[in-house]
Amino acid sequence: MEISTSRVVYTVTLGELAEVPGTPYTCWASKSLRDLFEKHPPLDRDVAGRLDEPKIADVKQGLATADDLRFTRFWWEIATEEIAITCDETRKGRKWVPFAKGGRPFFHDILLVVNWGNNGEEIKNHRTVDGRLLSRPQNETFYFREGLAWPLIVSSRRLDFWRLPSGVIFGHKGPCVFTEHRVDDLALLALANSALVAVLHKVLDPIQHAREVGTVACLPISTVAATHASLSTLGQKAHSITREWSTGYETSPQFIKPWLLLVLESLRASGSKASMEATTGHPLARDLAWSNAESTKLTLLPLSVGQTSISELARACVERERSLREQTNAIQRQIDDEVYRLYGISDEDRQLVEVELGKPPESETEETAEATELANGEDATPTGLMPPEEHIRRLIHYLAHQAFRADSDGVVPQLDTYTADGHLERGLAHRVRQQLGEIFGEAALPGVELDLQTSLGKSLDDWLATDFFAYHVGLYRFRPLVWQITSKPRGEAAYSCFVYWHSLDDDTLRKIQEIYLRPTVEGGMRAANLAAMRLSERRASHAPLRELREAERDHQQAEQRHQELQGLVEKIQCLLQPQQLTVASRSAWVSEKVNEIVARGYRPNRDYGVRVNIEPLKQAGIMPAAADRVKG
Repeated sequence: MEISTSRVVYTVTLGELAEVPGTPYTCWASKSLRDLFEKHPPLDRDVAGRLDEPKIADVKQGLATADDLRFTRFWWEIATEEIAITCDETRKGRKWVPFAKGGRPFFHDILLVVNWGNNGEEIKNHRTVDGRLLSRPQNETFYFREGLAWPLIVSSRRLDFWRLPSGVIFGHKGPCVFTEHRVDDLALLALANSALVAVLHKVLDPIQHAREVGTVACLPISTVAATHASLSTLGQKAHSITREWSTGYETSPQFIKPWLLLVLESLRASGSKASMEATTGHPLARDLAWSNAESTKLTLLPLSVGQTSISELARACVERERSLREQTNAIQRQIDDEVYRLYGISDEDRQLVEVELGKPPESETEETAEATELANGEDATPTGLMPPEEHIRRLIHYLAHQAFRADSDGVVPQLDTYTADGHLERGLAHRVRQQLGEIFGEAALPGVELDLQTSLGKSLDDWLATDFFAYHVGLYRFRPLVWQITSKPRGEAAYSCFVYWHSLDDDTLRKIQEIYLRPTVEGGMRAANLAAMRLSERRASHAPLRELREAERDHQQAEQRHQELQGLVEKIQCLLQPQQLTVASRSAWVSEKVNEIVARGYRPNRDYGVRVNIEPLKQAGIMPAAADRVKG
């Protein structure tokens, strides 16, 4: 092959192109790179059609449900006690199994679960009216096995292989590699995420719209590299570091606490490790353990326990993430260097690999990346460092979530409210503030609140009232656990309360109406009547114009407030009556189940998931505008 100095014009024969499986038109690849496909066996000799080569792994595509809205949920939508990690458990009442789709390099949080009750009975009977099977439960013998997975849809320059734990069903958009016993999974994990393998895949598939099983199976794998101790160590380090960072993400099965609290705990313990037990109860966190690597130790700013502000702790979290990213980048460079050495790559070819790796995939666009995240149930965390303000928002969100989980009936008013029996029910802000006092001390609360106002851009009370729900909807991937019921979807509302998903039942709306809302409505009616009396008195006494206008304004505001509250009562009452709804969804099942739960008045069924159960409340107009993002 003759390469011009401009690296734009290439001369290559068809015979040379044919040295690569499938004869892709990859004219830029050097002969020495193409020779690797002959020198080393393919990842899966059976799929590659080279049965005389040693068997390294099976490369398989997984389950296609044909209706993910029906058969999958985010793990937080169901009780973790219902999650199975073996086929036997699915036959004993646990029907939800962790479901792998998409992925990020080395470690990927599996956020989805799939309905595999009684060994996939419902999915296996998902058919058309004429009996044609719609789902594809393929390669079942590999379900629940440990392996390596990668995202089918291209969203980065590397292949983004990650370690698939046992107890998981993999999807067709998250195909997997299952290795032979003589192959080291961690070494292969490091190898598969190297720059060389990424470019070798590009040699096989120059367009790269998707990383298909057939193409990945043809990757040339050095048996020395796939069993090499140094690559295994590097793969383990990268996996451990990325998994440990997930312990600070509230939607992760590995979640312990927000990083701000983990840093604070570490500071109070003089830099030692904070508690390492996940708090989610998710079975995939069963073996969570902090690594002993120097790279995973908490990096702290020079802080003192008694004088540390919440903003300083947030900045320490940023430095912590920066340190972890530097460590993972350093590990990635070590992996690349070791793979180049083990494959005997020349300096010239290495330069060629780096140039090609620097070019973005042709299919990668901002819109594609966003669509991929939604389709795959991936963590939508931005690729940049999380700013200090975001760490503070996540802390407040976590404390609010704790308040909902601890509430006896799962209904928490926005403001302090007297219930129908005269009991004072504390509002959300009070409950969050109480937890802040327990964490930082009552004496520190004024300073903490000042820091919060600076970071949130408004007071804690206002942020919880106006911004919390929209933030929660985004953080929980448009399947929120907390629902805000409000008398005004946009703007300042006369009444607002929050409902916790895991406490939602047939009586929830009635409780809101009779126990929480009725005293407020009655108070609003009394206020409106009192304002009307004062206005009449001003008019009768021929009060000055200024006083008369003030009385008219007060009366108008009181009357509007009363009408708004009464409107909420009527909307809830309408929800409790039988109805039929028109539902916009790509799944007929969603529309069917929405109408099932409203046919005799709103009777939620949490087994159907957030998407189905929230729809009637959205259509009733008793939720903030952010609820409209819950769709599909």
